[in-house]
Amino acid sequence: MRFRFNWGTGIALTYTAFALATSAFVAFAMDRRVDLVSADYYAQSLQLDRRMEEERNASALGAAMSVTQSSSRTIRISLPRELAPHATGTIRLYRASSAREDREIALAVDVDGRQDVSLDGLASGHWTVQVQWTALGRGYYVQRGVVAR
Repeated sequence: MRFRFNWGTGIALTYTAFALATSAFVAFAMDRRVDLVSADYYAQSLQLDRRMEEERNASALGAAMSVTQSSSRTIRISLPRELAPHATGTIRLYRASSAREDREIALAVDVDGRQDVSLDGLASGHWTVQVQWTALGRGYYVQRGVVAR
């Protein structure tokens, strides 16, 4: 018995190769971890108007509000002096590539409105610093990118 390769055999082999490749890709994709921006992204999207108002409030403070990287492993958060005694909030260090590495720190500025945050213990690479706070009944939000080395 001799095997003959004709157009029907070619179609069958092509279809089989496609099905095997698709199955292999599905098995590969099912094994990959997928991190969302946040676990409660839907609830956060409902608060979008509030967040935009908080960003406008922070922007109105001008240079009095800043998030700067003072060294490769330290960031400094500065609030206006007059708001410092009343400020309460959080500092979130967000890592886009891995939700497991995100950190949240309580905002605790000194009397001058400054707080230094160490990046020690964080993986090297790009991080987003998200500062959200309230003072005197008004909300503020600022977001800046930093690079930990």
